[in-house]
Parts: sequence; structure tokens; C-alpha cells
Amino acid sequence: MDARTPHSARPFRAGRAALALIALGLPGIVALFLVLPPVAGVPAPLMVLNPFLLLVAMALVGSWAAPRAMLSSRIAARASGLPLSLLPPGWLRMLAVGAAAGIAIALADHLTRGLWQPAPFRPPSLVESWNLTATIVGVLYGGVVEEILMRWGLMSLCVLGAWKLLSRHAPSPPPAAIWTGIVIAAALFAAGHLPVLMASGAEIGAPLLIRTLFWNALLGLLFGWLYARRDLESAMLAHAGFHLALVPLGLLIL
Repeated sequence: MDARTPHSARPFRAGRAALALIALGLPGIVALFLVLPPVAGVPAPLMVLNPFLLLVAMALVGSWAAPRAMLSSRIAARASGLPLSLLPPGWLRMLAVGAAAGIAIALADHLTRGLWQPAPFRPPSLVESWNLTATIVGVLYGGVVEEILMRWGLMSLCVLGAWKLLSRHAPSPPPAAIWTGIVIAAALFAAGHLPVLMASGAEIGAPLLIRTLFWNALLGLLFGWLYARRDLESAMLAHAGFHLALVPLGLLIL
């Protein structure tokens, strides 16, 4: 059975779907402990409480909105009892798409660092910031948790809302509704990287701000398009592929 079959024609169980996606995201929440800065008087578990609560909330939101917006997750469908493979067809190709994007963006970011970097290595380019810990967190938190938050939860809700506002009588979301959701989620995905940038202590000027927003928005558009065209797992694989591509670049260039 097709993972994109309309929700009314398949026994979608939102509660089970949400639980499955929350469980999938837990390793990413745990991975945050690897990069948490020490804060006096604040226990480390408390610092990951907000990301965990966001994961729970957006897994629930997406499990309600996604099937109604005719967007799909193979993991959610499998949790609902449908006999689907967890990996999408051509999953290696999805990893390769993300890796190709990672290589292109990281190289462009590194080669243009003289335009946006206020001081050497502050903040580091995507190539300069590579390390094993960043890769683990990027794959587990970025590739899984961020996709549940931004695509499954936020984008699904935006597509559904835009569909009802723009063309409520259409049998499926029109392209305008889908792209509205893709763009809004990509913009908020990009903006979500600004707090980390500000916490880095780097001098934040317009070039650095534009660079950070542009690259992340571009990636958000790619991941959103894959989610809309295929499924959530394709977006997750591409996101993970992006972070994995930084490994050989970091080893070769630095």
C-alpha cells in the first residue's frame, strides 16, 4: 500500500504514529548532552527538557496534520499497522542528494569565509566546524529531531492551513499551499540557527547573518521539497547525508 494514500482511505493511528516518531527522536535528544554548555545551577537534564517537549508537541501536531495534508511518513504509517518498509525506495539516493548539497554548500561557505567571517575561525565555516561530536549531533538531532519539528509538525500544519485558506474545495493541496508550507518551515528552520550563532560570541554583522540564514533556508527548501514529494524519511536521510558529507571535507581540507 502506498504511504501517500489519503488518510481517509487508510487506518492511520495518530497516537501510535506520534509515539513512534518520539521514540525515533529520543537518541537525538540524548545526543544534545554531548554539546551542552555548562550553566551554573542548571542541571543538564533540565537543559534538554525544552527540546524534548518540542519533539513531543510537534510529533503530535504532525500526526494530526500530516495525513490531513496528504503528507506521509513511512515510520508513522508502519506504526499505524501498514506493511511498509521503513526506508523509502532509493534511500541511498536520498543520502547522496543530501551529501551532494553538503559538499556544494560547505565548499562555497568555506571559500567565501573572507566575506562573512569577522575573525579567523570565529565563527568557523561549515568545514572548519567539523568534528566527530558535531557529526553525531547533526545526524541524530538535525537529521531526525529537526525534521520531525520543522517538516512533520510545522510544515504539515502550514500546508494544511494554506490548503484550507487558498483552495478548500480542491481534492488535494494545490502547489501554492505546498510551497507555502515549504517556505515557511524553511524560513523558521533558518531562523532557528541564529541563537546558536549568537551564543558563539562572534561579532554578528550583516554578512554573517545573511550567510547563516541563506544556507540554512536553502537546505530547508530542499528537505521540505523531499518531504512533500516523497516522505519524511527522505528528508531525514538527505539531512543526515548533509552532515555526513562534512566528514571527508573536514579531513581533506583541515
